[in-house]
Amino acid sequence: MSETKQFQGSLTKEEVIAGRGDLSPFLVHLTRNGKVKLWADIYTDLKLDDSRTIDAKTCLERIIMSGEIKAVSPFGYFQYKVPWQPIGRPWKNLNSKVQRHWLRSVCFTETPIDHVHFQMREIEGRRLAFQPYGLAFWEKSVRAKGGNPIFYFDSNNTAMRDAFDAMAISDDCEQYKTLLPMYDSFGPRLFGVGEVDFRWEREWRVAGDVSFDTHDIAFGICDQSEIPYFENMVDQKFPFVDPREDMAALKARLRQRISGIKI
Repeated sequence: MSETKQFQGSLTKEEVIAGRGDLSPFLVHLTRNGKVKLWADIYTDLKLDDSRTIDAKTCLERIIMSGEIKAVSPFGYFQYKVPWQPIGRPWKNLNSKVQRHWLRSVCFTETPIDHVHFQMREIEGRRLAFQPYGLAFWEKSVRAKGGNPIFYFDSNNTAMRDAFDAMAISDDCEQYKTLLPMYDSFGPRLFGVGEVDFRWEREWRVAGDVSFDTHDIAFGICDQSEIPYFENMVDQKFPFVDPREDMAALKARLRQRISGIKI
């Protein structure tokens, strides 16, 4: 005789999130090593594309000390709609009103802590490789700063692409500027070869820089050997963890350090 599960009583949102491995109360911002591209366009003094080298640990240190995450890189479908001139070639998007600095954003992932380590792996087709350094913000604090899940549209959907392209050339384009960084496509690449689909990253963005206080942060992320260093840097106001360590021990430590947390 088969048994039937008995469900009694109602659940809170927090209990549902804690009971589902695919949901998280945190939004994680990770830093990385490598280069950041500085894009040239008609709206800046930068006449040629340039780049700068960054270091993941140094980036995290600067973020903590300044209380701010700088929006350096442009994101989304509309970065391919900015008017610009390739060297020695005709102008592109000359009728577009999109300005690249509108698209500079700070990115987060709502990947649950159990799976954040996947974001630090080398992933085929992804140009960015993140390191185990970052901050996990409470979702509500990112929402209060204008954060939102990004909107993915199927690149095969020509009607939707036509609507976006009409926004880019409209005289009132500027009124949409906080929306423009939030759109990205999946499916056949619109500006390249092959397929692209990063919906699994469950990305959120905030247009522009993000300032924060320590109460906005649930915990920090760093290499296990550097936990004492970073916890001293923030005066023990929030814990640090290495998401690559044993998950049961990690969650137990977070429960011990963060009052009322459900993970």
